[in-house]
Amino acid sequence: MSTSDVARFSSQPEHVGTASFARNNSTVHHENPDDVQSEGDVSELEQWLSGRLSSQLGSSTVKIEQGQYEKAHSVLGDDYDDLLSKYVEVSRQTDGTADDKTAKTIRDAQRSQRQYVSRVQRYRQLYDRYQRAKQNGNDEKARTLARKLERLQKDIDRSSSNLTTNYNRLSNRTNTSTAGEMGRIRNVTQNISSQQATVRKAEFTQTNLTATIRTPNVSFFDPIRVTGRLTDENDTGLENQSIWLRLGGNRSQRVRTSENGSFSLVGRPAVVSRGNRSFRVEYHPTNGSIYLGSNATVQANVSRVAAMIDISNHTRRVRYNDTVAVSGRVHARQVGATDVPLAVFLGETRLGTTRTGPDGSFSFNTTLPADVPANSTAIRVAFPFRGRALNALNATAPVVVESSATTLTLSGTTGKTRSVDLSGYLTTTTDTPVADQQVSILVNGTQVASTRTDENGTYRISLVLPPSLVPADSNATFAARFDGRGKNVESARTATEIAVSGADDGPLDSTTRGWLVSLGVAALITLGGFFLWRSDFGGGDADPDGRDGMATDVDAVTESDDATTDPSVSAAAFLDRARSARDAGEFETAVEMGYAATRDRFDAVVPTATSTHWEFYNACREADLAAETLSTIADVTERYERAAFAANRVSSETATAVIDAASTLVEDGA
Repeated sequence: MSTSDVARFSSQPEHVGTASFARNNSTVHHENPDDVQSEGDVSELEQWLSGRLSSQLGSSTVKIEQGQYEKAHSVLGDDYDDLLSKYVEVSRQTDGTADDKTAKTIRDAQRSQRQYVSRVQRYRQLYDRYQRAKQNGNDEKARTLARKLERLQKDIDRSSSNLTTNYNRLSNRTNTSTAGEMGRIRNVTQNISSQQATVRKAEFTQTNLTATIRTPNVSFFDPIRVTGRLTDENDTGLENQSIWLRLGGNRSQRVRTSENGSFSLVGRPAVVSRGNRSFRVEYHPTNGSIYLGSNATVQANVSRVAAMIDISNHTRRVRYNDTVAVSGRVHARQVGATDVPLAVFLGETRLGTTRTGPDGSFSFNTTLPADVPANSTAIRVAFPFRGRALNALNATAPVVVESSATTLTLSGTTGKTRSVDLSGYLTTTTDTPVADQQVSILVNGTQVASTRTDENGTYRISLVLPPSLVPADSNATFAARFDGRGKNVESARTATEIAVSGADDGPLDSTTRGWLVSLGVAALITLGGFFLWRSDFGGGDADPDGRDGMATDVDAVTESDDATTDPSVSAAAFLDRARSARDAGEFETAVEMGYAATRDRFDAVVPTATSTHWEFYNACREADLAAETLSTIADVTERYERAAFAANRVSSETATAVIDAASTLVEDGA
């Protein structure tokens, strides 16, 4: 987001949106970027954004307390993401890291609260099912649901604690009181805890688990040995129940209790950190059991043991999309290390992870990605940790990564108003698609855009070319370029000459074009591809003819273009284009076309072509439109603004919301 975008965004009037966080009633429209680059301007916008974000968090807690969980979720959805993206962009324009930490805190609070909402909603739903099972006399189902409720209530306690921590941090960083929000979360959590206490008393019997470790000093060679007993609340031993010893890193050992409830466990520490450590011994009853779970903790000092990673078989030569494989064994003095994670690298590229089997053996395979450089290198297998009970040197074996020649194609079709649809594919010379690679597009030697290949190696892009780059009704040289440096697929380039038409003004009449440009939408809109072409593209390698470089003044169609009004383009036509863009996955264009439909519908209210989006809205207010109509216009305007200036992509939901709102204005006759 540029500082000029900041100026446009901060122009929202106080009576629209969350007014309590606006600093004043003044409206700034399209200031020169040089005039809005002060720290104070950015700081004020930053405060406004953080206020809006905090307000939406608070609104969500109100919905949680009221049991409106879907609304509590939606408050923290796309709109919140867009505001947060703006905050992150603005924070990058300031010195220091304080606002970056604030952005992280706000994001953490959002994630914690969304998780909390989901868990509370799930608890309420399960509790309703539990009550119905009790009413129907289905005790077994009721007890199974009660077990799930028990686990969920503990998860809610943890989520509540995390959320409260985030609210405290947010309060400290923004000087905003979050006492109300924390109070509402605390009330909901306490209500669920009380409810679950009643369920627990009705359904379950308490248990007691005791555990003792035989020796306090342990290692992979001297395993942990734990004995203990499981009893009910009357000290009666519980037979044939599962007891688990947790060894860290998702590793565990399980045994069953004897006739009197006693048990004995043995486990080799492998991924546990060295030093004094706690080990949990746990009893987990089945869902239908009448017993509650219980646990105990034992202490031990863990010493390090040197292990070996042996590679027995591996791929020796490989090229793009071939299989890379490696297998071997992890052991210490020939004792296999079971269920230990391993990371596999080819050169400096991490290919993936695997785990050892019961005897310490491992096997890994994957296809070679394009981003591994062609070279003589090594496959490497290593522990993805340090300072644990097992320590081992990396195991390596030589591998030659061979390069693959590539083929790049390019074809294009032209439309009106200098629009061009380009497509092609990138493959190896053996016709293997090369996926997820950047392809640069050049026009007459100037790089104007880039796109990426899909899983089939195909790329597509639509452009509208400004007159300063390609004169009307002339031929232009289009080139596609793939840079294979640092990869195992070689560079490729292709070019073709295409006749570009400039005979028609296309989907936007002169009035609509004028206010779109005035809004700062530095874009050219093509009806066929709905692609927005902007001038902020990176450069590339020098073109052989010496013309390769960046366009310096070809950023947008301006009002000086001799546009002629196309009376056939109506609000309904804009709506049709919005729907087509949405169906094609071009959600940003769908929002812009939906907004264009709204502008066209009320063109008689705001006849000035250069009015900004909020000037347009204020003019509608002054025209005494119906309150419901005005509210819908405000909704479309706010969503359009977010779409225009958000750092992240516009979602399908946002595009649909704009289209639906614009439809009520256009098709229902406002």
